[in-house]
Amino acid sequence: MQKRIAALLLLSLLCVTAIGQPKCDIHLDLLVIETHNSQPLSLVVVHVDELNKTFETDLKGQVSIDGLCAGKYTFHFHASGYEHYAEQVTVHKSSELKFRLSHLKRDLKVVTVKSERRTTLMQDKDKLSKQELSGETGKTLGDLLQKVNGVSTLSNGATISKPVIHGLHSNRIVMLNNGIRQEDQQWAGEHAPNIDPFMADNITVVKGAASVKYGSDAIGGVVLVDPAPLKRTPGWKGELNLAGLSNNRMGVASGMLEHNFKKIAPLSFRLQGTMKKGGNYRIPGHWVANTGIEEQNYSASIGWNEHHYGVEVFYSHFDTDLGIYRGAHTGNENDLNAAIASDTPRVPADFTYDLERPRQHVEHDLIKTRLFLDSKPGVWHVTYGYQHNFRQEYDVLRKENNKAQMNLTLNTQTLNVNLEHRRFLGLEGEIGVDGIQQENFIQPGDRLFIPNYRSRGGAGYAIERYHSGNKTFEAGIRYDYRWYEMFNPEGNSGEVVRYELDYQNLSWTLGFNHQFASKWKYSIVFSNAWRAPQANELFSRGLHHGAARVEYGNKDLLPERSYNINGSLEGTIAGRYHVNLSLYSQYIRDFIYLEPGVDLLTIRGYFKTFNYKQNNAHLNGADLSLGVDWKTNLTSTLKASTLFARNVEQNDWLILMPSDRLSLNTIYKTDIDQKLREAFISVEGRYVFRQWRIPANFDQIDYPRPPTGYFLLEASMGTTVMFGKQPMEISLSAMNILNERYRDYLDAFRYFIDQPGRNIVFRLRIPFITNNQETIKEVL
Repeated sequence: MQKRIAALLLLSLLCVTAIGQPKCDIHLDLLVIETHNSQPLSLVVVHVDELNKTFETDLKGQVSIDGLCAGKYTFHFHASGYEHYAEQVTVHKSSELKFRLSHLKRDLKVVTVKSERRTTLMQDKDKLSKQELSGETGKTLGDLLQKVNGVSTLSNGATISKPVIHGLHSNRIVMLNNGIRQEDQQWAGEHAPNIDPFMADNITVVKGAASVKYGSDAIGGVVLVDPAPLKRTPGWKGELNLAGLSNNRMGVASGMLEHNFKKIAPLSFRLQGTMKKGGNYRIPGHWVANTGIEEQNYSASIGWNEHHYGVEVFYSHFDTDLGIYRGAHTGNENDLNAAIASDTPRVPADFTYDLERPRQHVEHDLIKTRLFLDSKPGVWHVTYGYQHNFRQEYDVLRKENNKAQMNLTLNTQTLNVNLEHRRFLGLEGEIGVDGIQQENFIQPGDRLFIPNYRSRGGAGYAIERYHSGNKTFEAGIRYDYRWYEMFNPEGNSGEVVRYELDYQNLSWTLGFNHQFASKWKYSIVFSNAWRAPQANELFSRGLHHGAARVEYGNKDLLPERSYNINGSLEGTIAGRYHVNLSLYSQYIRDFIYLEPGVDLLTIRGYFKTFNYKQNNAHLNGADLSLGVDWKTNLTSTLKASTLFARNVEQNDWLILMPSDRLSLNTIYKTDIDQKLREAFISVEGRYVFRQWRIPANFDQIDYPRPPTGYFLLEASMGTTVMFGKQPMEISLSAMNILNERYRDYLDAFRYFIDQPGRNIVFRLRIPFITNNQETIKEVL
């Protein structure tokens, strides 16, 4: 451990050598006005790509940004009822900049209409930009979200992962795929999000309870996966992304093409597709049997946008096949104990792309229709979504056949009607209603895990904001109703018993934001949220073969109730030191969790069992980010996160919570010459501590004890090569450079195998654009 921490400190010392270099002390004053009458525009969201920061104009239409280095910056402007505008600025010294926005038209030089509403202002959130996503090509959505401080992953080896936000995951995290709440059997740890990251222009992680805006299940946070707005200027635009990964010899190809018609002014469309294929991955010294992946995804959008109204139709198809490590399915108690005790895989393997049993096949289809209308009261949005999710699980069989042992189908329809009203009595905000209808069924004769069920729900909400100088106040309230009809086979005879359950409650939020001393701002949010127990928590009864464990539901579970406070402080010191601190405390009454139980021998093998239980819980934690601009092109960022999760009733630690982590990233950027632009080199070290906050009776309910802490070292380098006017972005990355042997506490396969070893990734991105006018200002 000392060696690993020393390596992390060494990275810090390398950065310290850069002290004394020129300061980044440029100050910009931005003014955003309306094009036709030159009136200042308030509540305009301003995002700066290179800073990965979002600002908002005050009542005078102004924003101040301090601590900038000389260089190019790309500003994006988003405001309800206005064209969304992008502009690149080259900055050499402190200056004042003026930007103009127009009502929804098509006469702007740079794109466009964003399809979705803004996130709640007060909520603590982080965004991954298009540039950051391009640098993570080949990773799953769950893995790349680890770039966000306070986010870890719940995984099954290297092929299946999902985000954990401040210790909460699965049903407590709402994912919005292009504005539609993703419904894809997400209740299980081995059910990865069925979303293609290549569709995204940016991904936003909202931390903490956000139920008022996004629904009662958002008790832990929200992940917003947003594609770019459809093209609004005539011509073509597109990109090609290619990647090769050495560890599992995976190849990835993704392409996007979009067009706006010059002679049919309001009409635009986009086509996108991704293919991915990888074989068995390698841990230090060994191949891991049956851990390949295949994926084929595609999507299409078409939109008609006029001055005051528009309509967009979106369709996506996600299709994946995943191998499950064969050694996780043991035949008896001796095999299980031997697998846990062994430091090498019990199933010998070589490299292959073949997928055998056990494995999963998942398909997800999403159809979305969105309409907007700019009227006298404000901007109306009507969004309808239909989703079809189909999951097949293939168990290990003594006699092989082509039949899946479980076929789960989930059909979901959602409807949202929302009004972003104009300013009234000094208030700006939105009101809306949500509706959802679901049907989940399993084919007759399949292995039973959850029962067939139907579900319907409805909600109404309102969020209002009041601005006074540099202060913003926010309040929101929401009412949700959820109804279930479940058909559960019970007893030895399997007699089907019908259950009818309904839940209803209120959620609310109060927030305050204050910007002071021009370089600092803080916010504090109080929220109250609730979540109804899900079908798997109530009635699961059987093998979760992806996680290689048997789970038992508890039909007596009560709804969870959350009381949350979140405070954040952000600012700049001396123009070069950047601080972002977030503190949170969440008390969850009747918290639902999985507790390990006795081992069980079945006809399918010998497995660990887990039982759903309920207790009051208290989660307290902090996320800290410290950034330093050593000189114009050299920056370092230190991130740290910690979580203390207690079982209140037992006065003990909660089981299966993420451990503390610490990371340090240093990046250097420069333009080499006219043909080699935006060159960079970065080094990152990450240390994950051993989880010592475990229940006192851990040895009686789980084994082995949590794995030791581990240190991972990564490095990347790349540049943009110009072939005439055509840019090509090339990069090379190395993950786990030291080929560290390690296991993660939140990995369900930590009982059997290590995490992947060294992985070299080559990435190539070729963007192209025709007949598009870009706006570039030179600030001299």
